[in-house]
Amino acid sequence: MDLSVIIPACGMQRYIAACLRSVTRCPRQNIDMECIVVSDDGANETAAIVNRYMERDIRIKLVIMEDWETSDAHNIGIEKASGRYILFLDAADRLCEDAWEQIETAVEEEYADFVAFSHITSRNNGNLKAQMLPISDVISTDEKEARRLMYADSVLDTCAGKLFKSRIIRDNNIFFQTDLIYDPEFCKGEPLWKKSRAVAEFVFVAEYFEHSESYLLTKAMILYCPPKSGNALKNYSIKDRVDLIRILYDFHVSAVTRYNDSELMECMKMYFLTMLTDLFGEYVKERWYRRDVVDTLYERVLGNEFLKNFLNDVDEQRIRSKIKRYEYRLLRQGNAAKIRRYFAIRTGNAAKIRRYF
Repeated sequence: MDLSVIIPACGMQRYIAACLRSVTRCPRQNIDMECIVVSDDGANETAAIVNRYMERDIRIKLVIMEDWETSDAHNIGIEKASGRYILFLDAADRLCEDAWEQIETAVEEEYADFVAFSHITSRNNGNLKAQMLPISDVISTDEKEARRLMYADSVLDTCAGKLFKSRIIRDNNIFFQTDLIYDPEFCKGEPLWKKSRAVAEFVFVAEYFEHSESYLLTKAMILYCPPKSGNALKNYSIKDRVDLIRILYDFHVSAVTRYNDSELMECMKMYFLTMLTDLFGEYVKERWYRRDVVDTLYERVLGNEFLKNFLNDVDEQRIRSKIKRYEYRLLRQGNAAKIRRYFAIRTGNAAKIRRYF
């Protein structure tokens, strides 16, 4: 079989029909495809919709997770997949009308181990936006460019719009980890895989990337993604968020070290510095009316051992932006009130700032 499409679909009855319609446009005469939908309950509405599509198209299969609290739908789909290539879709995603032409060519030609397409998103106002991979040409096979996008820009850190060779996945025992950020307080009693999905996706893609020997990045678009419903982690403390960044950073460092590429390492550190400064700004923006609360949040995280070690490890001379260099110095100084005032100005409007001080 050429291709296995894997769709985790727990409680996705609003979206799964449109997703399946886009998948079943796959031309039967050109590509041997199977579509594996993984759900948590064989009797719910999502399963009922999938069953109706199964009656029309024998290529669609429904797999029920027996223990959905400790399992990952992606891993179950991988176990059941028989295709040479695997394409992961969110149930809310849809393949573009000409996506199958692009996929068919990539599968038939076996261009590369790591294949990444661009995609289209829609904004809340309904307007569509092309999310092109920031590559130097329409198609790139340059390994250094792929590494930069993977580790320094984090453009390739999700499964969306990528083809994976099942042989590489199985030969190297690559799977979606369900034991990341194991912290009962952080998980709030919910299934662990729900809380760690973004991290697990990145680790999966990055591990696969390391075992790839050839790369194909293209501006051709195959995927339509609906607007995201905000930051899923915004209700968690800044300490928890920094802990998540630490997990990602440690993995990045481990991977980039193996490439022995000092320039890539420095670019990667700049990316994480931006991630951290943006995080400090986010908490001021959300709590601009509570100076004491923000100062307390900042003081707790400024003593974080990871944050201290990271800031000590950054070479200030490599920070090209004057603004970013100033923000770096602020974090190193560790004055919570001063940091709060700066990010209040950077993220707030004039009326709020006057009241804030």
